[in-house]
Parts: sequence; C-alpha cells; structure tokens
Amino acid sequence: MAEILTPRCPLCGQPPLWVLGGGTQAFCGNDGCPVLTWDPTVSRAANLLTMKAARWKQTEGGGEPPAG
Repeated sequence: MAEILTPRCPLCGQPPLWVLGGGTQAFCGNDGCPVLTWDPTVSRAANLLTMKAARWKQTEGGGEPPAG
C-alpha cells in the first residue's frame, strides 16, 4: 500500500467515509463539501490543483432523470 499523504479531505478536512482502490480513492464524509473523492496517496496541494467540484441534481422521486 502506498504512503498516505492526505488522510483527510483536502478541502474541508473531514475524515473519509470510505477508502477504496487499495487506499487510492477516498470519499469525503461531509455532506456539505463539494469534494466527492480524492487520492490519499497524493499531496494535499496536488489534490487541490486537480480536483473538480461534484454537482448533484435532485430529481423528482430521487431516482435517475427521465431519458430524452
């Protein structure tokens, strides 16, 4: 397993809810944070430079949006 350089969310500092991929993909445990995942084996600075905000659209009934 690779060395952990960013054990907490690089944006909000919350510990991960889950860590997958042999420790290379962490999921932020803060519902209010726009970060969905980050790579704990990469530095905080590198994560912040490459991250993109996740935007979720609520749909009626909470399911998938209708096709078309």
